[in-house]
Amino acid sequence: MDPDITLEIDPLLYRAKARVGTTLRGKWHLDALLGLGGMGAVYAATHPNTSRVAIKILHAELSIHADVRSRFLREGRAANIVGHPGVVRVIDEDVAEDGSVYLVLELLDGEHLDARAMRHGGTLSVDEVLSVADQILDVLIAAHAKGIVHRDLKPENALLTREGVVKVLDFGIARLKELSSASSATKDGSTLGTPAFMAPEQARGLWDEVDGRTDLWAVGATMFYLLTGKLVHKGRTSVETLLAACTAEAPSLRSVAPEVPEPVAALVDKSLAFSRDSRWSDAASMQHALRRAYESIHRSPITSAPKLVVPESVPNKTLAMPDDLDAVLRAGVPVSVQPVAHGATGVPLLQTIARLPRVVVAGAAIGALALVALLVGAALATAVYRAPASASAAVAANAPAPPTAIASVAPPQASPIMPAEPAQVAPTPEDLPSARPPPPRVPAIRAPKAAPPPRTNPYGKAPATLDKRKWGS
Repeated sequence: MDPDITLEIDPLLYRAKARVGTTLRGKWHLDALLGLGGMGAVYAATHPNTSRVAIKILHAELSIHADVRSRFLREGRAANIVGHPGVVRVIDEDVAEDGSVYLVLELLDGEHLDARAMRHGGTLSVDEVLSVADQILDVLIAAHAKGIVHRDLKPENALLTREGVVKVLDFGIARLKELSSASSATKDGSTLGTPAFMAPEQARGLWDEVDGRTDLWAVGATMFYLLTGKLVHKGRTSVETLLAACTAEAPSLRSVAPEVPEPVAALVDKSLAFSRDSRWSDAASMQHALRRAYESIHRSPITSAPKLVVPESVPNKTLAMPDDLDAVLRAGVPVSVQPVAHGATGVPLLQTIARLPRVVVAGAAIGALALVALLVGAALATAVYRAPASASAAVAANAPAPPTAIASVAPPQASPIMPAEPAQVAPTPEDLPSARPPPPRVPAIRAPKAAPPPRTNPYGKAPATLDKRKWGS
């Protein structure tokens, strides 16, 4: 049966939205779609006993890969090993009916730090940044003590609940040190994390050098962003940002935001040192320095700081979808989904390209540029050839142009590569051969050729003439 509706929608988004209202394993009813990322989708769900949870489902295309499944499930185990209230608790793990693995998590209500900064105009106050960083460092003290390095700390992965508690999210690429030798998640040449919040050793893929101080660099980068509204390293592309993280020193905080108090700037600058040995030795040392900085500003301990509040007017994050799609899904109408900027497997095109070797990507880019240059050159050559050829044909025909010509069809738009074809002109009734005889042809009049100049004899004698009668020609 042919679908009744065709919509240009991201297939991953359509499929994630279509799950809403279904039940996993006969017990978890998916109530709403909360978020969608490169690894999977997150839903608000309800158990028959009315328990409210969040369920994170790994994309089906990724669930078939054993190493990705292992890394995804390791998130739950790592988070539970930390055993800190600032880490999202994982309740269960299972496999859905379609083979996708999923985690059952505690349901959070609040806002991410990046969204909070945007709501406040792009930055947060110094006091607020110190308060959230203090809580993040408290989580890292517990995680590093268990041998777990987060490796993807950033404002998006920290959520402030309505109770004023900062929750550190996404331990999906966290590493247990005792499993590092057996893990295939950090093979040579692989890159895990977010370039703008990567320490130099992580950006360079030196996984043997990644430790707790790598997370401290990410904490400093998070504070830098929340205080200034700018990234430590900013490139035009993620590759440029990654290259800057590999090679460039971080700018001092006060060079970007001179209004930040000196103790806070010194705290952040030390955490962003290029060399690991120049950073804070551990999370506890950085937290101690942070609390001293707060006391130097307010003459009171950070424990007396005002509680962070998420207003009730800020709704819990849900993924917006077009109303027409929601209506279609509720009605059960068949829909033909047109892929939008995705590869054949439904994985985003940019992610597919990112997985390719750099040599392949560079070669493809060079080949594409060469092809475009060849087509442009061919188009220009064709245009140059057609113009004089058309002029010569008009002169040779010696036919006068018709008195008037009315174009009834608009000329097609020229493409970026090929020039537009000449406009096709519809003839009027008077121009038709059956309506009137063709105009008489006027013979071309050619001017006589000028006589060539007489040849001169360099020897001063008259040139000899050939008697054609004598020689029979």
